[in-house]
Amino acid sequence: MFGGNRMRKKPLKYFMVFLLLVILAAGCSSEPTQSSKIDSSGLPHQMTWSVYDVGSGGYAEMSAIANALTDIHGSQIRMLPSASGVGRMVPLKREIASVGKVGDEIQLAFEGTEEFASRDWGPQDVRAFWAPISQFGFAVRKNSDIQSIHDLKGKKIPVIAGNTSVNIKNEALLAFAGLTWEDVKPVKITSYSGQGDALVQGQIDVAGINPTASSMFEAHSKGGIRWLELDEDDTEGWERVEAVAPWLFPYSLSNGAGMESEMAVMGHGYLIGGYAKQDEETVYALIKEMDKSFNKYKDAMPNLALYSKDEVLTEPKGIPFHDGVIKFFKEEGLWSDEKQAQNDRLIERFDQLKSAWNQVLDEADQEGITDKEFKEYWLMKKEELVK
Repeated sequence: MFGGNRMRKKPLKYFMVFLLLVILAAGCSSEPTQSSKIDSSGLPHQMTWSVYDVGSGGYAEMSAIANALTDIHGSQIRMLPSASGVGRMVPLKREIASVGKVGDEIQLAFEGTEEFASRDWGPQDVRAFWAPISQFGFAVRKNSDIQSIHDLKGKKIPVIAGNTSVNIKNEALLAFAGLTWEDVKPVKITSYSGQGDALVQGQIDVAGINPTASSMFEAHSKGGIRWLELDEDDTEGWERVEAVAPWLFPYSLSNGAGMESEMAVMGHGYLIGGYAKQDEETVYALIKEMDKSFNKYKDAMPNLALYSKDEVLTEPKGIPFHDGVIKFFKEEGLWSDEKQAQNDRLIERFDQLKSAWNQVLDEADQEGITDKEFKEYWLMKKEELVK
């Protein structure tokens, strides 16, 4: 590329550029290399985790786990915070990070929907590493005339700006009652946590939120709130939920705002995850050490109690579990042939998604589909090709 005279004139310049690139590449690598030590536990000495933004519960939870692993093993764990789902997935896709504390974005990335329906993304071969259960439901004011989730037709339902994860759960809750967004009055809300005030002030008729959110305890103190229960035995309702978001399932709790007894809402895995190509033994070592050090971090945040192996979701929902996690589950007696069959079906589904994606890319190029038109084109073709 360069002539001999030019190289002789500027050898130091190009050597320094080359050296800088090597340093940057080494700094961005999250996987064990010849210079990255593996300790006796099997954990890499250096790791990079993609996490929620600073100040969030997800960031605090992962920081507590990282601190425990650092105290025990001297692990050096770099946290890459982001407020957006795509922002948390990018470091995993680019292999800058090997572990992610992620929300529904990893489910959407697996399916190649929403923000991941663009030519730059498409279906991603991702896996669940650990699945603490989080809750979600519809709350109404205590004096509301809404007595059941089936009473929501024509009511004001929140749409959170830029928060696909919450909006798709709201859509799933509506689906439980056989409703769609066209049957209600969508109201744009700028903040997830702002739903408590919006509910009290009457801007919305229901709030779609975690029942243990602090904003809902505050809302309850200003007149009271109630939760719309979801009948666990309503098979058709739950089938409609799963058609919208297959990672949601029936779940009951009693410690939500305004709850006087156990109530039935929705549950979902608040996942730690990554890509399928992550080394099985490394993922196994991470989960093993998270379990062994559980007592060291479990009291750092209230929700960390749900990270116990006795509390986490062990049934594959939406995306498959990683082989390293399955190895741990088997050792602990937490796996079964039925769960393996479900995991295998999800892996088979990804193969179908990827095959359909490759076909659609080729057809879109041949038909001159623009980037602006591509998302709608892909989703239409996906429905035809993937059953």
